[in-house]
Amino acid sequence: MRKTFQILSFLSLVFFANFVFSQKDTVSVSQIEIAITDTLGIPLVMDSITLQAYNDSVIRKNQSDSLRNIKYALLDSVSEIRTRLIDSIIDYGKTFVGLKYKYGGITPAGFDCSGFVFHIHRHFNLPLPRVPSATSLMGEIIPIDSLQPGDLVYIKTRAAYNNTIGHVMMVIEKTEDSFYVIHSASHAGLVIERFHDAPYYVSRYLFSNRLPNEFYTRQWNDSLMAKYRYRNADIYKEYIEPSIPAEQPEGTVEIQYTVKSGDAVSLIASWYGVKSMEIMAWNGMNSYNLNVGQKLKVYVKEPLYNTYSNVNTLSFDEKQRLAGVDNTITVGKEEKLDPDWEYYTVKSGDNPYAISLKYPGISSDDIMKNNGISNPSSLRIGQKLRIKKK
Repeated sequence: MRKTFQILSFLSLVFFANFVFSQKDTVSVSQIEIAITDTLGIPLVMDSITLQAYNDSVIRKNQSDSLRNIKYALLDSVSEIRTRLIDSIIDYGKTFVGLKYKYGGITPAGFDCSGFVFHIHRHFNLPLPRVPSATSLMGEIIPIDSLQPGDLVYIKTRAAYNNTIGHVMMVIEKTEDSFYVIHSASHAGLVIERFHDAPYYVSRYLFSNRLPNEFYTRQWNDSLMAKYRYRNADIYKEYIEPSIPAEQPEGTVEIQYTVKSGDAVSLIASWYGVKSMEIMAWNGMNSYNLNVGQKLKVYVKEPLYNTYSNVNTLSFDEKQRLAGVDNTITVGKEEKLDPDWEYYTVKSGDNPYAISLKYPGISSDDIMKNNGISNPSSLRIGQKLRIKKK
């Protein structure tokens, strides 16, 4: 009863003080020196200045409580935004079912696994990184029996030398005993399948993660990426950190190759008659990124040493011919035969998709088909490409 009386007295005091200050009258300290008792029963004397400060603190507390309530309300809205976006992403992704697989593809002309996941999120202006080594560090690890639509699933690379991520897919539906995923597979194209009906993926399953709320509210930035990367240091160390180089295969000899401008792992592999993943394993690489001047170890069978020993000194066209590809284009002759063609000189950083944007009505597929290009990364600086005039 006493406490209730104290509260009522204090509220009356605050009301009175607000009224007094609102009238802007000159009030002396002695006129409103009032003794009130705090919750511990200790008398407190408040002059006008102290009372105003106390009143302001009450207002700030009420504002803080209101902001906290708004924040809780927004969390519900974020949950709704997240759910709706994931549903839209899944519906959009399903429109590509049956599309052929395309190495390096990030457009509806064809996707690789991460290119597909990248495209369907970017379609909704969501800042998903291009490579799974980055997306895998976002958010939190989710147990395989707790996956929900929108979660990303990571599969071990085909190479058996480490746990590097080699494939990514997205969950679109949860069932009682499994889940359905959508992904672009090199052997089947864009497909939807029940995960546990695919023994290859089950046997090579690494982990799954769930993207954070900041991603779906488009608040993702470098600072958050750094925070999550630190939080997911174990993931980086186990699945992304450069691996220990694989041992030299028996019956082979080592050849060293120096990376040049325009080179790509797939190209170098074709010049030596080996696989891209073998080059990556031999050199402890966890990505396809190369630096000009980088030294790579390549192992070829001993009887083939003389065939490949001078690859490092050959011109690009000579290396392509060694791999059975001739990209030579006789520009003058083709222009005379067909004036409907024009020619584009490849520059640093170009790829078929970026070049197609310079020519309305021309797709990256058109550029690759008209120039006999099977791998987007095989373009080289200075190469001439035929562009059909519209």
